[in-house]
This record gives sequence, C-alpha cells and structure tokens, in this order.
Amino acid sequence: MPCATVPVIELRGTGKAVKIGAGKTPVIIGERINPTNRKDLIAKLKAGDFGVLEEEAKKQIRNGADILDVNVGVPGIDEEHAMREALRIVQGAVDAPLWIDTSNPKVLEIALKEIKGRPGINSTTGEEKRMEVVMPLAAEYDAVLVGLLIDDAGIPMDADKRVEIAGRIIERAEKKGIDRKNLIIDCVALACGTNESGAMATLATIKRVTEEFGVNTTVGLSNVSFGLPDRPQLNASFMLLAAGQGLTCFIGNPNDLNMQFAIKSSKLFWGEDRFAMGYLTWYRKKQAACEAGSKK
Repeated sequence: MPCATVPVIELRGTGKAVKIGAGKTPVIIGERINPTNRKDLIAKLKAGDFGVLEEEAKKQIRNGADILDVNVGVPGIDEEHAMREALRIVQGAVDAPLWIDTSNPKVLEIALKEIKGRPGINSTTGEEKRMEVVMPLAAEYDAVLVGLLIDDAGIPMDADKRVEIAGRIIERAEKKGIDRKNLIIDCVALACGTNESGAMATLATIKRVTEEFGVNTTVGLSNVSFGLPDRPQLNASFMLLAAGQGLTCFIGNPNDLNMQFAIKSSKLFWGEDRFAMGYLTWYRKKQAACEAGSKK
C-alpha cells in the first residue's frame, strides 16, 4: 500500500505528537488560521485583535484537526509581531503541532526560534532563491520541510515536470543536510474549473512521488474546487481520491461536515477505527448538535 512505502514523520506540539505517514487516512492540517480570502480575519489582524485566533485554534482541534497551519501574512501588517502573537495565543490554547506558513524568511526564523515542539515549514519551492534561504533554516532547527512543486518557470501543468521538480528539491535538501524522511512534497492542487486536467495531474504526481522517491506528500486541498459550487463536497471527494494515490497529509477545513465524514469513513474502512467507535462517537455528536439546533 502507498503509505507503507514512506517514512513516518513526527511533528510535536506543546503536549501532542502527530505521525504523518503512519496510516492510510491522511493527517489533516487545519487551514483556518489564514487570512487568505477572509475579510473578517484580515480586519481583525490589522486591528491587532489576535484573540480571535484562540477560538479558531480550539474549534479546529475539536473538529478533528491534527496539526494547525499558522499564517498571518496580511499586506501592511507587522508580520513579525503578528507571528509572535499568533504563536503565543495558539500554543497557549492547544497542544497540537504547528505548520508555519509564511513567505517572509525573517518571520520564518522568528517562528522557528519561538515555537515549541517540532513544526512543519510551509514551504520551500523549487525556485533557487527560496531553496537557498529556507533549507538551511529547516536543517538548523530540525523542522519538517514542505517542498512545493513550483520552480522559476512557474506552476507546471503536467505530472512529469512536477516530478522533475520534486527530484530537484529532494536532491538539494539532502545536500543541505535534510534527510528525505523529513521532507513532505506538496503536489499542487489547481482549480478544476479553469483546468480540466489539473486534478488528474495532481493525483498522478502524488502516486509517482510516493513510489519513485518514497517521501510523504501533501496538497492545499481547497484549491481544486475554487470557483465551483458545492466546494466542500468536491474537496472531500478529492481528498479520498488523493489518499488512494498515497497522500499522507493535506491542508483543509476540519470544521466542514463533509470533510469530517470523509475522514471518519476512511478510518473506518481502512480498519483504523476499532469497533467503529470513532465514527459512532462523531455521528452521535453530530446528531446531538442537529437536534439542539432544531430546538432553537
């Protein structure tokens, strides 16, 4: 099976460790601490209202997130200060591992110095300047590094080019002292509404990277449904297809019921849910919430 061919990577938070690659159901990295396309969160971060991140973190963990992505990149904000505040609040609220998400090398280094546990870095690309800056930091702080399959020519549309970039990232990382067992390759999900073969290329890349390089893989899941109706259902369906190709973790929305169902049912069918207790517990909580809502 695909998952058996990749190493197990452990990320650690203030009190919880999460293993990527240990099972056939991908680990979910909660995407909600990210201001991209979220006007309400952008406004609060610009106003210095970082307290909103506490409930965002707690809610995602309650709903099944294993790891939390932390991104506070808003134009015009003091991102160094914002990242410090975000880490202070989020790590005070939950004990899960974190996934540092920034394009600013200074912010990244600040986060690596202040974070507790062992985080993931999201991400380097195959661009020369990016690799030269991010890889030494990952090696110095023993962080798990995500390699995004984009290079100086942009985002490749076909699997062959993406696999080529993956090989280049892995080769460069190993020269910088990063073992491939500490790498996760982001196979790049593109919007199907503008590229009918985009999802197929991503699925093919996941399978080939897993089999040819023996490394863990991820995607930013919601990109695949951008601009289309019923996005949560499309995202959940794509996650299951990607898991079948070997995907071991993904960035997505744990608060969405479609995604929760997909994850719980996957664990059930793969024998990762003893006596279906995880699924039954989730189902009962969902039913109780629905009944409580109907009484209001």
